[in-house]
Amino acid sequence: MAKEKDGPISQDIIAKIPVQDTRLFYKRWENYENLNNLLLNEIMTMREKDPAGMPETNEGCWRTLEKYKCEGELFKPISMILAAWTDYFMPKIPVDAQMVYWTNVNEPGAANMFHTHHMANADLSGVYYVQGGGTGVIRFATHEQLYKMISPGMPHSNMIGHDPHDGDVLLFPSYLQHDVVRNPHPTRQRISIAFNAKIVVKDLGKDPAKEKIELNQENIT
Repeated sequence: MAKEKDGPISQDIIAKIPVQDTRLFYKRWENYENLNNLLLNEIMTMREKDPAGMPETNEGCWRTLEKYKCEGELFKPISMILAAWTDYFMPKIPVDAQMVYWTNVNEPGAANMFHTHHMANADLSGVYYVQGGGTGVIRFATHEQLYKMISPGMPHSNMIGHDPHDGDVLLFPSYLQHDVVRNPHPTRQRISIAFNAKIVVKDLGKDPAKEKIELNQENIT
């Protein structure tokens, strides 16, 4: 290795340029117990009205696009995690989030194979856990990790896993590969609300001082 006359090359002259910054945002909603009670009551009613749910879902999974009466409460943790993302990547830029969400009820033994949400015209995707504790890990992987293109022991060779708890809300780029392992609990269902969000920069001429994220219900799939 080349050296300067007086010693090794100084590290401060070596540029470290990130090619990509993929971040997983995570928070446990403080008021999750009250919110989850509201959601569970509505989910029970939804399943009574539509026992079959949406067709072509994962084996052992009941799914619906039906909206919640307590939607305003559900949007609080989702708005919080979206605001954290925009504060990090788009500080002081006023944005809207056009969002669609759906409910998943996975029976013991149910799993979800690796997939992305990038075909849904979404920038960000996420999940809120109504019942998560003890129901299986959600795993995230880049293309390189998924296809084992990084040698073991090298930086970023391992995928990331999150063992969810009731009330956890996660946010990640829609292009990120993720799966959910089989629900190992013998009796407890894994109940989650997944969502996609399209980030839209507001017209600065209309309200430049407003920096709050507004959630607009819009089917973007």
